[in-house]
Amino acid sequence: MRIQDVHLQQGVRDSIAWRWTLDGVYSTRSAYRIQFKGSFGLFRSDLIWRAQVENKCKIFAWILVQDKTLTAHNLQKRGWPRHEHCMLCNGPLETGLHLCLCCPFAKAVWNQVISWENFPELQSQPQADPVHIKAWWEETARKVPTSERRRLNGMVIYTFWNIWKERNRRIFNNTSETVPQVAARIKDNIEQRKRAFAHV
Repeated sequence: MRIQDVHLQQGVRDSIAWRWTLDGVYSTRSAYRIQFKGSFGLFRSDLIWRAQVENKCKIFAWILVQDKTLTAHNLQKRGWPRHEHCMLCNGPLETGLHLCLCCPFAKAVWNQVISWENFPELQSQPQADPVHIKAWWEETARKVPTSERRRLNGMVIYTFWNIWKERNRRIFNNTSETVPQVAARIKDNIEQRKRAFAHV
């Protein structure tokens, strides 16, 4: 049925075009890439890998943006035991997005850290909740000058990391810290890293 409307012309040679490259030429690389089309979203990975933070924090951030952290939502998908609500705000089912950006506790931590780190471009952000961590991060990075992006990305990773640690503290240790305490931990992480890179 697909070739019913195709009419061959005498004297004209057939041509073969590979539709997955711009020039129509087949390559093994393009064939490999097309196999994974749609299986993962594109993300500017340099936001994570070029940040000046410890590798364990970078790996956590990578897992978070891929939505693979063991939040209540992902535990539910696996049929594993879980809490039915966010451990930080006692709100909706915990997802990575909610936990790190949309939770009222997380928002309060972000407000404190952003004001300490002096990112005026971020203080005037609209209050609407983001839809994806990846999109939020890329949009946030675009708002700051290029010279400040590594510092911003380090702050973002440390904030995600410490919010996650606070969530785990509440689940596994049955203890909790306040917003100022969590924000102070993030500030300490940032200051220690600045000193470490100053000697490099």
